[in-house]
Amino acid sequence: MLEWLRRWVLSHAPTPEREAEKALNEARLALYRAEQRVRDAIMYAEYYRERVSFLKRVKEEGIENVTDVRAMRPYAAQAGSSQATLRLHPKAVTNE
Repeated sequence: MLEWLRRWVLSHAPTPEREAEKALNEARLALYRAEQRVRDAIMYAEYYRERVSFLKRVKEEGIENVTDVRAMRPYAAQAGSSQATLRLHPKAVTNE
């Protein structure tokens, strides 16, 4: 029984390798969270930059003369992506 207990303690003892593995996992998680916060901050900054720009244009030109540029972006992106999907692979086109 004592031999089993000794082997169990030795197999579960904290070694530098095990501690490094735990620390590595924690560091990766912390890095992921930090990168996520950076992405969120960039997204918020872009949102407020667009909002300030839009409000400046409304102030200068009046609401009737201002078109929200963001409303036009999805259509341009869809047009570009639909053209890309219509291209045929060179092997699919046969010259007969």
